[in-house]
Amino acid sequence: MANFCVNCGKPIQSNWKFCPYCSNHAYQAPKDISQLTTEKPSIGAYEYVDTQSVEPSMLETKRKEKKKRLTKVQKRAIVIGIPVIVAAIVIPIVSIAIYQYLFPQKTVSFYVNNGNTSASYTVSTTRDTLDYFKNSPHPSHTHWDPDFIADVIESYCTPNDTRMLQIATAIRSKCINQYDSEEVVNGLLSFTQAIGYKLEFQDLAAYPMETIFNQGDCEDLSILFGSLVEALGYEAIICVINYYDTVEEQWFGHACIGVYLNFTPTYSYSFTVNSKEYWICETTYQGWMVGQLPASNPSYYQMLAYAFIN
Repeated sequence: MANFCVNCGKPIQSNWKFCPYCSNHAYQAPKDISQLTTEKPSIGAYEYVDTQSVEPSMLETKRKEKKKRLTKVQKRAIVIGIPVIVAAIVIPIVSIAIYQYLFPQKTVSFYVNNGNTSASYTVSTTRDTLDYFKNSPHPSHTHWDPDFIADVIESYCTPNDTRMLQIATAIRSKCINQYDSEEVVNGLLSFTQAIGYKLEFQDLAAYPMETIFNQGDCEDLSILFGSLVEALGYEAIICVINYYDTVEEQWFGHACIGVYLNFTPTYSYSFTVNSKEYWICETTYQGWMVGQLPASNPSYYQMLAYAFIN
C-alpha cells in the first residue's frame, strides 16, 4: 500500500521527510488505515504544528501589521506647520536685513582726552539719505591746476548739514573737557581716522555721509573732517599736498586739513594763510593729532594749494 501525505493526501515515498506537494513535514500513513490516530507525531527534531489552532507569534504579528496611515487632520497639520516653522525662522532674518538696509548704522570707536580715553558713537541714517548723496554730482578733481583741485574737493564738504552738527556735537560730548578746543578737534580727528582708509583709483571724491558708511581715501576723509570741525564753528581749509614717500622714493599727491586755533597746540606744524596758523590734521591713519606732521622732514610735506571750507 502506498504512503500518503497526511496534509494533502498525495502519495509520497517512505524516505521523504517533506512532501514535495505541500511542503509539509512528511508523515507516512500506516498501511493499515485503521492504525491512524489523531495524535500529533513528531518527526526528527521537528514537531507537527497545526497552524490553524495556534495564535501567530509576536514577530509574525508585527510583520503582518500594516503601517498606520496619517489622518487627514495630521496631514493638514504638517502641510500648514512646515511653512509656519520656515516662516518663523526666515521672516525675522529677512526683516532685520531689510531694516539694516533701509536704516544703516555704523558704530565708530575713537579717542578723546588727547588720545588717552576711548569712546564710541553710532551713526544712523536712512537709505534715502545715502541715495541722495549717491545721486548728487560727483565732479572729478583730475586737473593740472592745484587750486582747481582744492576747489573741487572743497565742493564736497557739507558743514551746514544738520547731520554733521549732530555727529560733531555728540563727539564733543564724549570729551573730558568739552571747552578744550585741542581735545575736541583731536576727538573729531580720531573719529575720522577710525572710519578707515580705502584706496580709490578714480579721481572722484565722496560726500561726508558716504565716507562714513563706505570709507574713503585722503580727500574723502579730509572732506568729512573739515565738515565736522566747521560744523562746530572752527575755521578749516582743504590742503592739496605734494609729499615725498621715503619708502617708494617718489612724490605723491595728497590732501589734508588745516584747522585754525588761536593758540599753539601740543604739536605745532602749521600752514600760514592770511597771517593765520592753520594746524595740519592728517586724517588717513589713527593716532595723528592736530599739528602733528606725518613726515620725518618738513620739506617732504609741501602745500600746493588750499581752499576755505564754507
